[in-house]
Amino acid sequence: MEREEAARQFGGWAARQIGGAVARAAGELGELVPPESRVHLLKAQREVFLAASAALEHRRHSQGSKSRRRARKIVLD
Repeated sequence: MEREEAARQFGGWAARQIGGAVARAAGELGELVPPESRVHLLKAQREVFLAASAALEHRRHSQGSKSRRRARKIVLD
């Protein structure tokens, strides 16, 4: 139980740190990045944030179940 609580607290801390970094980067974006590149950079930042969030969620859910599921073979035509 303590480990799960620590992992949850760390996940919340990590999300706040990443969110703060993204907010600071977005605030300084106008000074550092040309206007035509801003949209591309914001989309890339969002993808990185979503990937990190998905990885943390996957790890949290996979640690919750003790048994590992075996991968199934997928037949392609």
